[in-house]
Amino acid sequence: MFLGRASFGILVGLIVSLGVSAQGTASEEREFSGVSYLDNGEIRVGVSLDVGGAITYLSKSGSDENIVNSFDWGRQIQMSFYSGPNPFEPNGKKPRELWKFLGWNPIQAGDTYGNKSLVTKHTNDGKTLFVECIPMHWPLDNQPAQARFQLKLELEGNTVRAEATILNNRSDTTDYGERDQEIPAVYTNGTFWRLFTYDGAAPFSGAPMRQITKVWDTGKTPQEMEGGPWDSWVGTEKWAALVNDDGFGLGVYAPTADRFSGGFAGETGTGGPKDEPTGYISPIKRVRLLHDTIYTYKYTLIVGQLKEIRQKVYTIARNGE
Repeated sequence: MFLGRASFGILVGLIVSLGVSAQGTASEEREFSGVSYLDNGEIRVGVSLDVGGAITYLSKSGSDENIVNSFDWGRQIQMSFYSGPNPFEPNGKKPRELWKFLGWNPIQAGDTYGNKSLVTKHTNDGKTLFVECIPMHWPLDNQPAQARFQLKLELEGNTVRAEATILNNRSDTTDYGERDQEIPAVYTNGTFWRLFTYDGAAPFSGAPMRQITKVWDTGKTPQEMEGGPWDSWVGTEKWAALVNDDGFGLGVYAPTADRFSGGFAGETGTGGPKDEPTGYISPIKRVRLLHDTIYTYKYTLIVGQLKEIRQKVYTIARNGE
């Protein structure tokens, strides 16, 4: 069963050209920094160039209420991928005990020890934002991956249209088989705690939504939580949303998802971007990532009231987007 993160508490020539040594240690020299924004007058999205270009800001235009949680580098709205071996111990380096079960796990923002992923490319013309990074392995201390992540964002109305790509270049050519992949991982602040979806047998009919109520007791490790820390369901309309007490929040539409994972961790209804409580949604798809795989997925983030989020999903699906 898939368990998401919510931490509390390459040819040598290519490696060098990307600012990574042959041992896989990220260069401290950073060409890009700060937050790069897109704003179309309805919503505003920002990616942090200090942490791999992960999405760290999302709000209505003109509002300072950020929806996205950044308690540590395992949060944000970001790319995250899984493969073998398990545990993953490159050159004998040991993963943090809590997360060793994840195996090979490069993520966009950084690692559980606080090391940040390096942005290697960035463009923003006000309409399209593009970023490329060298991801870090979440369970390990300062271990860049033999891979690149690319993210392209565009705004349309109250939506962020995203295209995410992993370009693998692993020296290990072993086929480790399929794993559940987060496409993407989405973490919200604690005030956006009410999780809704539709997983019934009559999709796109307006049938009643269902609230997912599982809460991770953060006094327990992921392994100690019965059934894992998150709930899992088949989202027959391919979306889920985390909203506040007024029904406003963030929806995620992922048309290629096999199922969804999500829930809440910590004290519900409280906390901001740097606080521990967080909501979680991830569309999940089983994908085999070989040593040279190039894999792309698309998803849409929708900001608005719950009914508005669902209606936008219907419109996008009807248009075949």
